[in-house]
Amino acid sequence: MPDMAKIEEELLAFWKGHSIYDKLREKTSQGRPFYFCDGPPYVTGQIHAGTAWGKCVKDSIIRQRRMLGFNVRDQPGFDTHGLPIEVKVEKELGISNKKEIEGRIGVAKFIAECKKFATGYIALNTSQFQRCGIWMDWENPYVTFHNNYIESTWRTIAAAESKGLLSEGLYVVPHCGRCETTLANYELEYGEQEDPAIFVKFKVKGADSTYLVIWTTTPWTLVSNMAVMAHPTYAYVKAKVGEEVWIVSKERLEPLLSLLGESASVIGEVSGKKLDGMEYEHPLAHRISKQYARKVVLSDEYVTGGDGSGLVHCAPGHGPEDFIVGKRFGIEIFSPVDGAANFTQEAGAYALKPVRSTNPAIIEDLEAAGALIHASKISHRYPHCWRCKTPLIFIATHQWFISITKLKERMLEEINTSCRFHPDFAKTRFRDFVQSAPDWCISRQRYWGIPLPIWICNKCNARKIVSSKAEFPNPNIDLHRPEIDHVKFTCPCGGEMSRVPDVLDVWFDSGNAVWAQLPEGEQWGRNGVQADFIVEGKDQTRGWFYSLLGSGIVLNNEIPYRNLLMHGFFVDEKGNKMSKSEGNFVPLEEMIGKYGADAFRLWGLSATTWDDVRFNWKDLEEASRTIGILYNMGVWMERFYPRGKKLALDEKKMEPEDKWVASRCENLLKAVSNSFENFEPHYGLVALRQFLVEDVSRFYLKRLKQRIAEGKNEEAGLATYYDVLMRSTIMLSPYLPFISEHLWRTCFLANEKTESVALCTWPSVRPSIENPLLEQQMSHIREIANSAANARSKADLKLRWPIEEVLICTESIEVSNAAEKLSGVLEGMSNARKIKLTTKKHSTYEVKIAHSKIGAAFKADSPAVQAALAKLKPEEIVAGLKAQTGLVLEGKFKITSDMVSVEEIAAGYSLAHFENGTVYIKSEMKPELYREAMAREIMRRIQMMRKEMLLVEADKVNVWITGDKELASAAEHEKKLVANAVNASELNFAAYHGKGGLAKEWEIEEGTVKITVEKA
Repeated sequence: MPDMAKIEEELLAFWKGHSIYDKLREKTSQGRPFYFCDGPPYVTGQIHAGTAWGKCVKDSIIRQRRMLGFNVRDQPGFDTHGLPIEVKVEKELGISNKKEIEGRIGVAKFIAECKKFATGYIALNTSQFQRCGIWMDWENPYVTFHNNYIESTWRTIAAAESKGLLSEGLYVVPHCGRCETTLANYELEYGEQEDPAIFVKFKVKGADSTYLVIWTTTPWTLVSNMAVMAHPTYAYVKAKVGEEVWIVSKERLEPLLSLLGESASVIGEVSGKKLDGMEYEHPLAHRISKQYARKVVLSDEYVTGGDGSGLVHCAPGHGPEDFIVGKRFGIEIFSPVDGAANFTQEAGAYALKPVRSTNPAIIEDLEAAGALIHASKISHRYPHCWRCKTPLIFIATHQWFISITKLKERMLEEINTSCRFHPDFAKTRFRDFVQSAPDWCISRQRYWGIPLPIWICNKCNARKIVSSKAEFPNPNIDLHRPEIDHVKFTCPCGGEMSRVPDVLDVWFDSGNAVWAQLPEGEQWGRNGVQADFIVEGKDQTRGWFYSLLGSGIVLNNEIPYRNLLMHGFFVDEKGNKMSKSEGNFVPLEEMIGKYGADAFRLWGLSATTWDDVRFNWKDLEEASRTIGILYNMGVWMERFYPRGKKLALDEKKMEPEDKWVASRCENLLKAVSNSFENFEPHYGLVALRQFLVEDVSRFYLKRLKQRIAEGKNEEAGLATYYDVLMRSTIMLSPYLPFISEHLWRTCFLANEKTESVALCTWPSVRPSIENPLLEQQMSHIREIANSAANARSKADLKLRWPIEEVLICTESIEVSNAAEKLSGVLEGMSNARKIKLTTKKHSTYEVKIAHSKIGAAFKADSPAVQAALAKLKPEEIVAGLKAQTGLVLEGKFKITSDMVSVEEIAAGYSLAHFENGTVYIKSEMKPELYREAMAREIMRRIQMMRKEMLLVEADKVNVWITGDKELASAAEHEKKLVANAVNASELNFAAYHGKGGLAKEWEIEEGTVKITVEKA
């Protein structure tokens, strides 16, 4: 195997030293524009192999578009803001909360460390991507913390303001107490978690011993209980349990009693509507400071009968649905929780405690108050912070929003009409997500991010949206905190305007990538701000794809991309996410260091793009072997193709197999071109791999070697091989840039003069070379040859042994025509002296009856069954067994395949079937054929010795053969054949008396021969 890692390093140096990428960009600079927008990866460490795989998908499409002459915009991006980096820097600085950032460290230093961290990993990630052979404008990436990028996102906020889409208000949002910031719904990471599950009773006011029963898995939110929700049409019962009356839904009474082991008598039934306005007492009123007239309200959308009690505890300050109900009925949005997820003083006895940690105390207090009916545990999916993994809470806070609800109709219209989705189901998945998306909470209470460009007057509460730093008194400032926080404006009312302290949701950064990366005045795509192509993972239907769409509609009222390709996840062989904590993570450097970047690319890009890629070393090793086959194809070309001369492709001189492989190559070009055109590159690579390995290397090249050994029209074959391999190398280069460049430089550079394969133009289809009929005929021939090989195996005749005859029995005119036209090819493939065709079957069936099986199955009737069987001809038994109804005797006795054994035989032949017939080969060898077979066995041993001596095919050798007379005589009789095959200058049949030759004894059939090989 070649050392591809070393070869790749050399080619990286060649590309850089000869500015090949720059020359390619210059060559295509006047071409039709093609705007690729890179989804920016987070710079929080070394790149994951999955990130590299996704980038290779992008690279393959970019490279192919350039070969078509497109002027491709390929600026890579890096996502550098947000919690991913803040969390990393906090660990480096030993910080555990926001107070330390603002106090001990200081915001300015923290921001500087975040920028330093991001910058360092930009350089590292760039080198890793480049090692994968990914060609993008690495000298000029777009970086989300740069001022020009920040200003571009501000223009989107300004557009939202001008269109009445920007609003600020109280809303319940997911919140991380450790990071002390809100998160968007699409940032939530769900995992299994165990929590309390409790049934609690609330005493109805004015009714002795009557209680509303509720169920909750968040006891801490009972501190903020302000109402109970009932379904207006559900049936509720008043059930007497002991001395108390409980109100629960009729459907949930029995499950509740079964859980408690209690019995009850129903004393009344009412509809949920009748419970509307019923007031109740909070069981922990003496422990909390909030006094409020709590009552039952109605909700038909948020009360379900599947679990709990049919009555739902409502805390409008801690649940999105509760919040909606609270606003609907004018209930106070009570949320006594601070940004660190601790209760405030308003929580009374629970003040200053982390909210989730109070669950046990609250359960104890409920029990002490006589309000706890039952407590247990439940395992359920619960949201966590996507970066620090802390369990989230929902709290009511003042946030800034973009009103997606006002844009949704337009967003869905653009999804349906203005973008091609690959695969089609990505469109359905995306549309479903957008359909249910809430308003976009764009504010975050953090530091390292794009500052919200909103200034509020301290006097009249007017707001100003800044869209450019040119509006600042000093425009030469860094647009991050804390510098931006010092900027003040004077309001027309005379008041001072200060900036809102929040930063933008980090998804808003990347959601502006299509236009934010463009230098001022530069335009690409429709309206100057639409990408031709984007590609990212399937999770981005709720991430980047969505944020791009939302931002694009806000700014330009259109979807900002024309083609979207969704790829799968990069997982381990069991389908699990790869991570260091799970112990299943394999670094990209380890994969590339062992097998090279092209093997990684071949393996990854061959997989269906939108399916998950399951990593395992075996598949990567197989990809490496394929790279080795391609390498050896180039080695063979380099050794046998005439130097300093280009052989013309002359159709008049081409053999059938030459015309076939050339035609196959043209159809391959169509397939690969279509796969790129449809943004489904894996289809093209699978076809390329199949063609080069199976059609060219294992079939055509093998046939060409036979022709060269026999001196038959080798020039036409070499011209064809050159043409096919060159065109395939160009097609291969977008996928596998290293091996294709190696092949180009070793096999084609001297004749074609183009400095690099990357500078080649994508080939055009040549209709005159296409020959569909020949391709179909050759497929029949290959099928017949495979059957002949199977027949050989049954007769223990090795493929290198010549046979006298291949007899093809078929009634198919199509197959017969193929065998007649391509008989020479079939003779060579089957190593046969002649091919014969017939429609007459040469075989018979030999049937053996398993009497014991029939006796056991039919007992007393077995004599009659066996007699009936004996009357049938073997062909009738075979036909009956193959029939749909099976072989049935006398209308009632069914014969199964274990009762009879059938063997097809042909005297003097070994046979095997193919789809349209049967192949027979002579199973006995004539003496002259056996002699040639032994000569070929000796040839094989000499070739093995050449390989052991590390000789190349062009190296001449001298050979000495002694030992078994029959074997030596066979080699001497076929002296010319042996000498040509092993490239021998001398073939001696005497003892070797020299020094330095490699000598070995070989057992061949029943004889022993000693062979000595010496380099000439």
